[in-house]
Amino acid sequence: MEAIEAKVLSWLTEGKDDSPDIVDLPWKVDEIEMGVYYAEHPSVPMRLLVMFSKGFVHLIVPTTIEMEGMSDEEKLQIYETLMWLNDKVHMMKYSIGGENKQIRLRVDLDKSTLGKEEFNNALTALVIGVLVGVKALGIEEEFIQKVLSRIIMMLVYRIENGATEEELMDFLTTTVGMDVRDARDLLDAVLGAMNEE
Repeated sequence: MEAIEAKVLSWLTEGKDDSPDIVDLPWKVDEIEMGVYYAEHPSVPMRLLVMFSKGFVHLIVPTTIEMEGMSDEEKLQIYETLMWLNDKVHMMKYSIGGENKQIRLRVDLDKSTLGKEEFNNALTALVIGVLVGVKALGIEEEFIQKVLSRIIMMLVYRIENGATEEELMDFLTTTVGMDVRDARDLLDAVLGAMNEE
């Protein structure tokens, strides 16, 4: 493992949930293969793919929007929207890649000059890009449902692994960033649904 790879992974994994900077949150990082990682944090509305190549660190946010199977008119409308967005959001770009021509957001960072501040700025640009893209493509409701589903899955995992109610509320209010009332309502709903099963 190169020094820059170790440094980037430490930036992602070492942190506190109440940090004001996105890079200083404690991301959960899983190695997919050598030099390729998935990173996520419950309060960040994206799953981040981190890849290391010869001279670059690539930060990629895959979406669930696939161009495969779309009509030419739908593709053209999305291409135009993505090109317009590429001119509006700095540092990161929208791209299409993968087998099903999935829409992705990406930042390519030069390994030789990369510092923590630039890495934080790249993460921030990706979050902004996700939010701007969701709105521009008109998929706000679908996006909110996916974020909520992910939070519920994390909550169920913690319940099944013996987390106390206090720990669950702390997770929802501190880690996720929900207000106490919404956190209580969500926790009650999840516990109620689990008790019915």
